[in-house]
Amino acid sequence: MLAVDPAYRRAGLGTGLVRRTLERMRAAGCDSVMLEAEATNAIALALYEKKLGFVRAERLFKYYLNGADAFRLKLLFTDADLRHGTATAGGGST
Repeated sequence: MLAVDPAYRRAGLGTGLVRRTLERMRAAGCDSVMLEAEATNAIALALYEKKLGFVRAERLFKYYLNGADAFRLKLLFTDADLRHGTATAGGGST
């Protein structure tokens, strides 16, 4: 789970943390990443989809204990990402 204290939001901390994690995963030989985000969490979905290049793979109904749905998101590292040292497919370089 990743969370940023409300007093420090909108400063790019969450994006930076996720990008660093993706860089390390790619460097360790991962070729893809999969995660879940609550379907109503527009801020998290915007981060993963618009800034980092994740795509929605499926909707998971009543995924969380509170009954909320989630989206499973996937990111595939391309050969170009591996050659150029970028951490995201479709999301630009880091």
